[in-house]
Amino acid sequence: MKKNDYSKRDYTKKIYSTGDKKDLRKSFPNHVMIVWALIYFIIGAGLIWYAITLIDNTLIYYLLFIAGLWSLRMSYVHLSYLWGGKIWGANK
Repeated sequence: MKKNDYSKRDYTKKIYSTGDKKDLRKSFPNHVMIVWALIYFIIGAGLIWYAITLIDNTLIYYLLFIAGLWSLRMSYVHLSYLWGGKIWGANK
């Protein structure tokens, strides 16, 4: 992705109700993404810990474990915003 593909919006001068569909990399402040990544990480680690240590039912164990892995993946997605991951950029 080239620099001219980035959003042309100036988020310091106006508040937009939606993100730029072309490029979401300038849509959110970095500290917000760090907070969301921490929230998802804590939830994911808690779900996995709870599933491993306290659950005896196999189905509930797998569901909680998968939900914990999904939450850890969402934590990674929010952190990838900081270095400009492809998920946040414009589609080619």
